[in-house]
Amino acid sequence: MKIGSIIVTYNPDITILNESINIVTQQVSCIRIVDNGSKNITEIEGLVTRYTNVEIINLKQNYGIATAQNKGFQTFQDDEYDWILTLDQDTILPEDYVNRLISSVKEKDAGIITGAYIDLKWEKAKIKDIRISRSPRIQKIHEEISSGNLVSVNAWNKVNGFDDKLFIDYVDFDFDYKLIRAGYGIYRVNDVEFSHEIGSPIRKGLVSKILFINKHELFDHSAQRIFYINRNRLIVRKRYPEFGSYNRMLIREILNLREIFVMQGSKHKKFKKAISGILKGILFSE
Repeated sequence: MKIGSIIVTYNPDITILNESINIVTQQVSCIRIVDNGSKNITEIEGLVTRYTNVEIINLKQNYGIATAQNKGFQTFQDDEYDWILTLDQDTILPEDYVNRLISSVKEKDAGIITGAYIDLKWEKAKIKDIRISRSPRIQKIHEEISSGNLVSVNAWNKVNGFDDKLFIDYVDFDFDYKLIRAGYGIYRVNDVEFSHEIGSPIRKGLVSKILFINKHELFDHSAQRIFYINRNRLIVRKRYPEFGSYNRMLIREILNLREIFVMQGSKHKKFKKAISGILKGILFSE
């Protein structure tokens, strides 16, 4: 069985990236870093030269995570690999991660085998509650973030890969839903945990209380990222209604506009991008 890994990078923290590579390089035959036009590409290239089984695919500009992953998968398919470990640039795995996943799940329909991520920003009480909810040990699920996934190359090929048009947000869930429709299973091994950070949380205050948004996690994003979040969630709900209501998601996106009031930067620009994303999602058709 040949196992490789793809790490998609965009202006990564070199120290964290090096830590990730140090751990993963012992667990797979080859790591391919697919870079989306990082400004610190010279540092990334210098890091790669320290390892014998790490290569870089320099895309020279930002094509998004979907295209980057597809580029990497295509090279591994050409080299007849069986499984690919997909990673974000800031994900840190345990040293025995890949072996524990492969040895735990033997189901023939497996399209993705993944561990259970723990966000370093979560409070201890939340981590405890989440661990309790993750049961049984090997859990068949219908969606999971892409980082930390072992993806079958055959499954990737069968569903025509990741959707380049989505660019970044919901690329993972769109791929998950495609796999399930095609008859594949997604399996999470709940006692194999890894560290991953999702977004920058916003400190809650008086404004969030006034807007009734202080009871859930709030994350800050750039205006362009907000566009993709709003557009892509609606697109994916249109495509896969069996995994969630489109109408509920539309209402959610409209209500989420309140969150912009507590974000940093130009709120006017973020509102414009948010509305544009919602309208693009409403008007989207295949």
